[in-house]
Amino acid sequence: MEIKRVLTGASVVVLVVWAVLLGGCARERDVTPIPGTAEAGQPAAAVTAATDTGSRPTTGVDVAGLPNAGTVPEPSPPPQVYTVQAGDTLYGIAARFGCDLEDLIQANQIADPRALRIGQQLQIPSTQIETSPDVQLLPNSEFVNSPAYVDFDTAAFCARRGGYLYTYQENVDGEVLTGPEIVSLVVHHYSLGPRLLLAIVEQESGWVTDPNPSGQALYSPLGRRGGGQSSFYWQLAWAADKLSEGYYDWRGRGMPLKTWGDGTTIRYAPTLNAATAGLQYFYSLNTSKSEWEVLVGDGAGSFLETYRRLFGDPFQYAIEPLIPADTASPRLALPWAQDELWFYTGGPHGAWNDGSAWAAVDVVPDEGYLGCQMASTWATAAAEGLVLYSQEGEVLIDLDEDGHVETGWVLFYLHVASQDRVAVGSQVRQGDPIGHPSCEGGFSESTHLHFARKYNGEWIAADGPLPLVLSGWQFSSSGVPYDGTASRGGQERTACECREPDFNGLTAER
Repeated sequence: MEIKRVLTGASVVVLVVWAVLLGGCARERDVTPIPGTAEAGQPAAAVTAATDTGSRPTTGVDVAGLPNAGTVPEPSPPPQVYTVQAGDTLYGIAARFGCDLEDLIQANQIADPRALRIGQQLQIPSTQIETSPDVQLLPNSEFVNSPAYVDFDTAAFCARRGGYLYTYQENVDGEVLTGPEIVSLVVHHYSLGPRLLLAIVEQESGWVTDPNPSGQALYSPLGRRGGGQSSFYWQLAWAADKLSEGYYDWRGRGMPLKTWGDGTTIRYAPTLNAATAGLQYFYSLNTSKSEWEVLVGDGAGSFLETYRRLFGDPFQYAIEPLIPADTASPRLALPWAQDELWFYTGGPHGAWNDGSAWAAVDVVPDEGYLGCQMASTWATAAAEGLVLYSQEGEVLIDLDEDGHVETGWVLFYLHVASQDRVAVGSQVRQGDPIGHPSCEGGFSESTHLHFARKYNGEWIAADGPLPLVLSGWQFSSSGVPYDGTASRGGQERTACECREPDFNGLTAER
């Protein structure tokens, strides 16, 4: 198992190098366009979004494997100097600069990779790889559904703009939703900012301001960046997943180099913030290098030009830092009754679909094989708070009790059965019942509970600077989604689709 260290504030926290593919526990919806509002006669969208295969690394960057390796290089420029920032890792720094991890360690004579310090200056081995534009496109608080969005009304904004999006309708899971309602649904699931999504839709099709789009703009509101999906909901969900992928890769999983069809390669500028990295990655999909440079630049035809036309300067909404260095994890309990035995079946994996942070873990009560039958055992509140949402298999508990999902710590439960589920507006104490595990609310082959956390709208990795700790059990990733361990006081449990008390059994003890 390869380990890297992540800096947060003045401390160093262990973070496992994450692998790149995720699966399962992704929200699934049946989508049928309404005749006359979407392309009539098209089949329902596929069950899972299209996968951009081969675009993410599983190991450090191998510069020798790049195009034209072995040719005589130009004279090397002087080494670059990089100052270590909070959240940096040697692996992430090497990936950002497109240099080999071992070369980075050797160039700086680093004896202990775990001793990286904030403010430390590193000599970056020179490379011949071009760097991406360093134009900051959005603050992180504008990319995720953060406190910057507390007072934003998507429907009211679309009504004022008078575009096709406001009058559009689509059948999603048997319910007719308007365009703004679809945007709000994707915002809710992926925890991305609605202004971000609206600007992307406008950039691709003009749906926000044009009441009568025609041609491809009418039937492909996200154009080539719709993942090949056949409805607005699925195109927007695909886009949200890819945006999330870029954002959370930058947050810790490591960004890949980008190689274009002509064989040229770029590395992401190390000075980017996560929001800009997410947009650069998203716009690199299905574009030429020249098109991409326009989209992620600051001139005519860019995303930033479209955003400013709709909303003005994005940095007027900046909340910096989105996650302050002194942020502390809330004290959480295992989400079931004291002295009950449950089994740890899924290690850190996507909180919502593939691209989001590996913020979630899965557990199942000790009731034998349930299939998709509702468990009789109760899931409980891991901490005191206010229930903000309780439908479609989901329960959200607001720990600061201000009534806003965009602010502070929020606990997310998925696959909670509708029967006996806690009501919205309920004040719950730690240990109070909230509902029964089931298969409801997402793609699930068997009954279980999916549990994750958000802070200020950002999904918080289970194995990261703010690790997931439940009743003293700290959860770690093995580097593969759904694999991982939980440890407490010298004991260790391993995620497994099995029911072995001494291997993956967890007993709630306060």
